[in-house]
Formats: sequence, structure tokens, C-alpha cells
Amino acid sequence: MRVASYVRESSDPTVDRSVFAQQEELRRHAASQGLQIVAVCQDSRHEGHALGRDGYRSLLGVISAGNVDAVLLPGLDTLSSDLVIQEIMLWDLRSRGVRILSTEPDDVAILRSKSPDPARMLIRDVLTRLGEHAEMIASTPAPAPRLPRPGGEDDTDIVVTLVEEKAGDPNRAAAG
Repeated sequence: MRVASYVRESSDPTVDRSVFAQQEELRRHAASQGLQIVAVCQDSRHEGHALGRDGYRSLLGVISAGNVDAVLLPGLDTLSSDLVIQEIMLWDLRSRGVRILSTEPDDVAILRSKSPDPARMLIRDVLTRLGEHAEMIASTPAPAPRLPRPGGEDDTDIVVTLVEEKAGDPNRAAAG
């Protein structure tokens, strides 16, 4: 199976798990599982810059090119420490047609479609319904543009009448 690995430095500066250590963990895991890493995407700090998501955007590019079957992570916390953000990112990756794999044994149950965590199940349900709604909206044809009737009459329900303003009108001060 062709996989893209994704590593990210923690946003918490007290966590000492370098991107190099994460990459080595993923390389060893891939070798033991018969996975072929075809891309390594990473987000790391650069002096004077905030920790960004350029590596994640590169991962999305690799996925959209159709070069991988799965994304390999050194734990779901790599995506985000926030549960909601994690689930949004997992939903997005799955919607792009890839599997998500993790080296963390505890993540296996979480990555199953029926996670034991009720909060995750609620978030997944909301995201599924959001996706269904977006598909429904996208499949609804836009209304045809209305053309004016011959003779200049328009078939609309909106009528605008301009009223000439009179000097000394008491409503003038309130409107202006």
C-alpha cells in the first residue's frame, strides 16, 4: 500500500518529539507493515515564524494527485490536540478517498467507524450530515435567470417607487 506520512511538531513547546523522531517511527512502522512511503509531509517550526500547516497542504496535494492510498500518522495528536479539529481533519481526509493509519495502538479503535467515544461519534454524525447537506445543495440546479417580458414589463414581485422629497418635510430630518 502506498502511503504519505505526515509529521508535525507539537504546538506545545514543552513536548520534545522532533519531526525527525516522528519520521523514523513512521519509517520503521511502514517497513514492518509492508507499507511504501511515497511522500513525507511535515510541519515544523522555523525561527521567527509560527507553526503553520504548509506540510498538511502539501499532503492534500499528494492525495489529490492520486499518488497514495493512505496517510500514516505517528498518532492522531499529530493532526491536532483538539478533538473537534482532529475529527474535522479525519473527515476531510476520508472524504478525499484515503485511509488513515496510525502507529499508536490506542488510535486503532478511534479510527474505526464506530469509535467508543460518544463525543467523537457526535462530531462524526454532524460532519456526515453537513456533507450530505452540501451534496444536496450542490445537486440542486440554480434557478434560471428571469428575462424581462417584451414591452419592458418585468415579471417580479418587487416594486420600487421613488418619491420626490419636499423641502421642509418633517420625515426628511429623521431619514437624513
